[in-house]
Amino acid sequence: MTRMVVATLVAGLFLVHPSFAQKASVGGKIAPDGRTELQIDLPGQLHRANVSSRGQGCCTHTSTHHSAIFQNVPALQEFPKWVQSKGLPGGTYPEEMARRIAMICKDRGVAQPQYVQVTGGRETLDVIRAALASGRFPCVTYSFSPTGRYGGGRIAHMVNIVHLDDQYAAILDNNYIEPRESSFEWMSVDQFLRTYTGGRAGWALILLHCGPPPLPWN
Repeated sequence: MTRMVVATLVAGLFLVHPSFAQKASVGGKIAPDGRTELQIDLPGQLHRANVSSRGQGCCTHTSTHHSAIFQNVPALQEFPKWVQSKGLPGGTYPEEMARRIAMICKDRGVAQPQYVQVTGGRETLDVIRAALASGRFPCVTYSFSPTGRYGGGRIAHMVNIVHLDDQYAAILDNNYIEPRESSFEWMSVDQFLRTYTGGRAGWALILLHCGPPPLPWN
């Protein structure tokens, strides 16, 4: 096989492979293919903007609030306001998040809800897929915007993932909730994996209480 033929075949693979062909975009509840519907549909009026506590964003707590609203977990609703009331910094990490969940539940006099936290790479995507398929609303780390938000730079952030199948991922970013119900960021699975892990390891927080019944499918 000549070098020219090999080069042509390689170029063809780059043109048709989904991870190269699909461009990330901001849109509504339907994927760029015009037919795939997002799996988690938190009503727009319930989308909560990120806030600050002691100069740090409460993105993890805001994302957890979204999950708690959708899955009816009162113990963790209004998590950002509780963080602010306690004068805690907004930034956190898995071990500290576990400590804060215990703290807020003790403070409110309620039992801790069941949840899991997973960290890792591609091997954790099936856990996130299973959570979404069961009507749960995961919080996931996010290190850059595939559509160029944040000036294309790296960030330390957590968002909610509203869709993940074999072709598409979509997230709800608590820093970009306007216009409501039309600001979901759609991307390929590989693009999501890169922003989720940041080149190292991703972190997902999943409340285990069941969400509402699944959306009807046309």
